[in-house]
Amino acid sequence: MKYCGIELKSNEARLVCIQTTDKDYEFIETQLKKIKLADPKTQAATLAFKDECLQFFEKNQFDKIGIKERGRKGKFAGGADSFKMEGIIQSLPFPIEILHGNSIKSKVKDKTLKIDQVNAYQAEALKVAVSFT
Repeated sequence: MKYCGIELKSNEARLVCIQTTDKDYEFIETQLKKIKLADPKTQAATLAFKDECLQFFEKNQFDKIGIKERGRKGKFAGGADSFKMEGIIQSLPFPIEILHGNSIKSKVKDKTLKIDQVNAYQAEALKVAVSFT
């Protein structure tokens, strides 16, 4: 099974792609580590973000794509750009789930996270992907 974990932060979608093996997982090597929404105020940039996501998901044919849920209120609330990106990604014709942080935490607590094999900014996206295994 192939999974993509996404963390939406500021104006970018941070990605980690894995596939399961017998009892573990391995990384799917992709050149794309994040997709940026260059200027959320312009239609051209919004469509470019959508197209880049669409092409990436079509190329990799994931069994599931997960997005880490962001807060809607309070100190750690997600910004408007991240919710815009979430809506764009959810509108694509792929199996996409929004996963709550506590749910991710409980699903990965007994699993080995290979954090040292990803960039620091991809750590949360890795947890999302691994939570599917």
